[in-house]
Amino acid sequence: MPLDPEDAVEGWAQRIEQQTSLTTELSERLQRVTGFAESPGGDATVTVDHSGGLADLRLSDRAMRLPAAELAGVIMATSRQAQAVLARRVAELVGGMYGSDSATATFIGGTYAAQFPEPADDDQDEERDRR
Repeated sequence: MPLDPEDAVEGWAQRIEQQTSLTTELSERLQRVTGFAESPGGDATVTVDHSGGLADLRLSDRAMRLPAAELAGVIMATSRQAQAVLARRVAELVGGMYGSDSATATFIGGTYAAQFPEPADDDQDEERDRR
């Protein structure tokens, strides 16, 4: 039995509508994803927004007594940790919506992971050594 062209067009339109809805939901959910990290000594806590930008920074009283260069290092290392958390959370979100093996999840998750890689162990070691 040949495929009815109207049925084919209707099926195509439904798939497009579903994909559009899913993409809209993903976009809305991505806008709400954040990453959070606390420095090993608790001197700084950082929250980054969906773009990896600084959304919140909290410093302990002890942090305020650190030399400026050391405090900057703590903030930067903690920010990188928060961004890596963001990348993992985005990968989980997209994988949950599209399937972890999907091209969409691989592309978006990979893009975030490349932009916000896991901090090198020596970054964390350097911060601990400052204490």
